[in-house]
Amino acid sequence: MAVRLSLSNPGAEPWTLAGAALVDSAGEQVELARWPLAPIPANGAGAVVVGIEGERAQLGCPCTLKLWEAAGPRTVTLGNVTFPVSQQAGP
Repeated sequence: MAVRLSLSNPGAEPWTLAGAALVDSAGEQVELARWPLAPIPANGAGAVVVGIEGERAQLGCPCTLKLWEAAGPRTVTLGNVTFPVSQQAGP
């Protein structure tokens, strides 16, 4: 499962995705695979793709999606992330 996110960067420096994780309400965390399409330019917009590779994690959602940059403190946090019921069931 993967998701493409469109992000805007109001900062004066480009933003490059370095890591991504889903965190559930119990604090369980799963690192996500990430495919930065390109650095998001300063005062510009761009996209990143994050997803779970292999078996789905058993997280108690809603979850928080956290994205962080390579060379700095700027983090993107999205709360209340859920998945369709059909995607939560195991194989």
